[in-house]
Amino acid sequence: MKASAEIPVHRLEDADFFAAYAEGISLGDFKKNHRIDFFAMIWFESDEGIHLIDFEIYPIKKNTVYLLAPNQVHAIPGAMPAAKVFLFNMSFFENIAEEALRFMFVPFQNESFELPKYLIQPLSKLFELILLENRGNNNGALIQHYISAFLTHLYRIKATPETHASDNEERLRKLFLLVSTNFRTQKMAGFYADQIGLTARRLNQILNDKMGISVSQLIYSYTLIEAKREISHGLKPLKEIAIELGFKDQSYFSRFFKKHAGVSPEFFRQQGS
Repeated sequence: MKASAEIPVHRLEDADFFAAYAEGISLGDFKKNHRIDFFAMIWFESDEGIHLIDFEIYPIKKNTVYLLAPNQVHAIPGAMPAAKVFLFNMSFFENIAEEALRFMFVPFQNESFELPKYLIQPLSKLFELILLENRGNNNGALIQHYISAFLTHLYRIKATPETHASDNEERLRKLFLLVSTNFRTQKMAGFYADQIGLTARRLNQILNDKMGISVSQLIYSYTLIEAKREISHGLKPLKEIAIELGFKDQSYFSRFFKKHAGVSPEFFRQQGS
């Protein structure tokens, strides 16, 4: 049988929302790199090795929470650690009212939330309430309120006195959505600024103030991550990957990849084989 050239995708089928302990989830092989087509909140309950988000290594530590967004690549190479898990689709996500809470799922912000001791028991009880509702009446509106409360507590962990929701967070969320769907063909900041109703200079200023990067760097980041996703799977020719990502030829793509990843595409593929 011919192997697929696509990275395996774990899908949340026939549900807007699903809560479970890790051992109760069977979406596919979690040990190998796979894309997800849903949002995920993973609360690890043990210290057991590492996991990978978009090919970057992160420690699995007790009482840390990671947030993942659709299309990110995830893997847990070792045994599945104990964890509490929430999974939900785009429809559920869009109904989270607070813009600041939705912004927490922006890719490239993959560092964990470390739960302080005083929150562990209350959030554990909240998890049990969500699990009870999900397995019982499954009232979507009530679960939505519970998840918003859970996310609010996470948000406060890293919030500073200056942190507040603003129009700029809505603009940045639109920017990330636009870049995620257009980075292969649209490489200029002006395109995204026009879509959002700002000048390119103002959009760059907003992004730099929030994340310390420019729009061009954001596009480069999306391009690099997608390149790593395709190369790591090991079946698609580099020339084909280069063309799909908007490069005029393979040599230009190889120079870009080595500059931003530190190694050649060929070497990166060998590392993952």
